[in-house]
Amino acid sequence: MKNIILEEKYILEYILDILNDYKTKKITINDYKYHHNTSYFDAPSVIRYGILSLLELNALGVKNFSQEVLDIMSDTDSHINGTNAISLSVVGLKDLYHNESEYSPYSSTQVDFLISNEIKAYRSTLHYGNEFLCYNKIENNNIRSLDIRLLKLASEIKDNQRRNNSDSIRTLIDKYNQLKNIAITLKTMKLNIPVREMSNNNNYGLDIDKLSKTPKLVLK
Repeated sequence: MKNIILEEKYILEYILDILNDYKTKKITINDYKYHHNTSYFDAPSVIRYGILSLLELNALGVKNFSQEVLDIMSDTDSHINGTNAISLSVVGLKDLYHNESEYSPYSSTQVDFLISNEIKAYRSTLHYGNEFLCYNKIENNNIRSLDIRLLKLASEIKDNQRRNNSDSIRTLIDKYNQLKNIAITLKTMKLNIPVREMSNNNNYGLDIDKLSKTPKLVLK
């Protein structure tokens, strides 16, 4: 079955059931330090090429940024990583100032890549007290885990009584369907990077094989 077609009222229950059914054993990651957030759409590219700066993405043809966009992004007062650095974050730092802005990588709408503690990155507190910049490509063998929080997103939609909000449901479906592409890319690249559902911080792994074979979800 390539697609499964459901009415909007059944979408949340279906996604919750599938993700819970695909859970495997708990996976604890210890040898990491940094977090890097990206969209579900871009996650397969990160798996395939590693984490790249804007200039490197352009040079490899992974992205096609216009010169205007590159010029805007090169203003490090507004875009701290500019065009030649990669933005990372570290949680749990004890030396932040009182009321200093702290970036949280635990978004329900983005993928959270856990990055090795062996890479070189430099702290930059202009925007966030826990932000770090890496000026070298982060190879995919430095990715320790790919964490998602789709159960959290589904619960947020449900708790906010937004079942009739088609835009929210479609966004959830898009992210859910991208999990299949993520899993296929991991299998194609033969990378041993776990995918974890971390909505409740329970460290549950997800079955990559099942994810790669799961039908695409289509809103009726």
